[in-house]
Amino acid sequence: MKHLSLPTSHGPIHVVGRLMARADNPAVVAVSGAFPPPDFLHDVVDWFSKLSIVVAPIPGMHGTRTLDFDLARVSRALDEAIQTLLPNRRIVTLGVSAGALVTLGLRHPAIVHQVVVEPFFRTAPLWPVRQDFGAALADAEAGWKQAADEIFGVTVEGLRDRDYRPLLDGLTVPVDAVLGGVPLEPERRLPHWPSLTSVEDRAALAAHPRVSVHHVADVGHNVMSTAQGAAATKALLAAQLRPLARP
Repeated sequence: MKHLSLPTSHGPIHVVGRLMARADNPAVVAVSGAFPPPDFLHDVVDWFSKLSIVVAPIPGMHGTRTLDFDLARVSRALDEAIQTLLPNRRIVTLGVSAGALVTLGLRHPAIVHQVVVEPFFRTAPLWPVRQDFGAALADAEAGWKQAADEIFGVTVEGLRDRDYRPLLDGLTVPVDAVLGGVPLEPERRLPHWPSLTSVEDRAALAAHPRVSVHHVADVGHNVMSTAQGAAATKALLAAQLRPLARP
């Protein structure tokens, strides 16, 4: 895979992936969430071997540079990167967790469909984030603390609600939302994080005329780390890419 760091008017964007010469085939742009494992979503590059695939972490993750963690600014920067890397291609996006907040904020006209996995639109209900991040803040480095605050509202003083609901008002293309089946509510002891898509968020997604909701049973927020979750996401992407591809 190729690794590129692209300057934009909103700051640099680091991407990995594969660029194909044919401009008449669609492309996938994928954005991972906050604090992802190394190489997270890199396997998406292998899912569609004949297409251009670009995977971008949120700037500031895994040593990439950033000025702050303003996700709306990241969306604008990625819009510019798409124009540079993928001109004249129809694009399907994939956003996971906080990365979905970036992809849902994209406004590039070449985007024809979006797939989001485990999005959240208010952070106040996210008790697993409050518990785990709050416990880690005392010994965290400055950049980690900044990301926890600016993306999730978690500080050493507590949790401030970050409200991303306006993103739903700005949807202009169809969206498939993939959600874990282990519900967020109520707060309880669990071996792994449940879904971070709250009851309120699920209702908003289900009521939106541009959104189709899909559930993956028996998994929580780690949808993409499970075989069934990855397979469901791949199938949704394939269904949108297939009619756009040229023989």
